Amino acid sequence: MDGVGPAAIESRYRDNLAPCAPIEHDYVAKAAAGELYLLPRIPSLRGVDQEVFGELRKSHLINLYERYLRPEGKPGRNIYQQIKVSANGKCPFCGGIGHVRTLDHFVPKANFPTYSVVPGNLVPCCRDCNSDKLNSYPEEMAAQVLHPYFDDQKYFSEQWVFAQVIEASPPVVEFFVQAPEHWEAFAQQRVEAHFIEYGLAEKFGTEAAADLPETIQTRATSLLNFSADEFSNYLLEKSQTLALPINNWRRVMFLALARSDWFCSQEY
Repeated sequence: MDGVGPAAIESRYRDNLAPCAPIEHDYVAKAAAGELYLLPRIPSLRGVDQEVFGELRKSHLINLYERYLRPEGKPGRNIYQQIKVSANGKCPFCGGIGHVRTLDHFVPKANFPTYSVVPGNLVPCCRDCNSDKLNSYPEEMAAQVLHPYFDDQKYFSEQWVFAQVIEASPPVVEFFVQAPEHWEAFAQQRVEAHFIEYGLAEKFGTEAAADLPETIQTRATSLLNFSADEFSNYLLEKSQTLALPINNWRRVMFLALARSDWFCSQEY
């Protein structure tokens, strides 16, 4: 709490937030179980500054982030920066398309002020994903977007993003969600919610449109003598690179191209 305003304000935070560990432990436990929607939420009431945690009001907890963690020159800024750089500059919500510019409150501080400075609730994020994300948080498990730190490993190790090739000139790659059939219904709905909330169909499609001409140029030059099957196998190998996550747009794109008889048999 060092550097948190005048002595009286610092004392108020120390008296009411010590110890802080139970707050974070509760958050992490619910995040790992996909149950963040069960965290106690504070409704936004115009003109009312509700008591939230001991003697701390909603404004106190929000200001803990806005005035004492985020601003330059505050001791908490070091923590802010450490969290921000932990993603190596790649936004985890859109699969690294966007570059990290800020921290996102996974459960928004407006409704969950108790968790305004809980490290696990602060996720490095690009500007687009930060603006795309809703300011509210769902009240049911199936509508929650994916937490990149704590959610079940199946969301990151099993494929649920797919694509199809639209036979046009030039070809178009469209992305969609197809969750594994053995997943629970709520898990299938969650990846759909994540895909929609962050606008991944459009973002992935834009990246594919910019990348596809290079593949077509390679086919028309160095791979000119490949048969359709040989070209398909070449694309399939590129889709299996372990350097990219399984639901990365580029891996998914190459898989769709490899499976398209039309694309592989075109004379470019």
